[in-house]
Amino acid sequence: MRPLKIGLFGIGLDTYWPQFAGLKERLEGYMSVVEKRLARPGVEIVNLGLIDNPAKALEAGHQFRQADVDLIFLHVTTYALSSTVLPVVQRAKVPVIILNLQPAPAIDYASFNKMGDRTK
Repeated sequence: MRPLKIGLFGIGLDTYWPQFAGLKERLEGYMSVVEKRLARPGVEIVNLGLIDNPAKALEAGHQFRQADVDLIFLHVTTYALSSTVLPVVQRAKVPVIILNLQPAPAIDYASFNKMGDRTK
């Protein structure tokens, strides 16, 4: 019996990376946490990382089909365009579970509102 193959990808927006220092790296770190939480004996994870533009989305869909994944976990890490999601799931043609996770139970608005530079 072959292992269960799980596809994993996160979505983001490539124009954010130069605007928000360290954001891409932080989100990639969250993706690693999700991958570790999904890991089980008998499970193979195909982690394509952050998909942040339409060209990468097309390629990711092809990669998931070539890898013959059984299902996909989509981690909504930050805002993204629908064109970074739809080509992936349409080409992969497998069920998708959407994860909308954040590292804390809620945004600390009091601290956030005190920040002088909210891009940090």
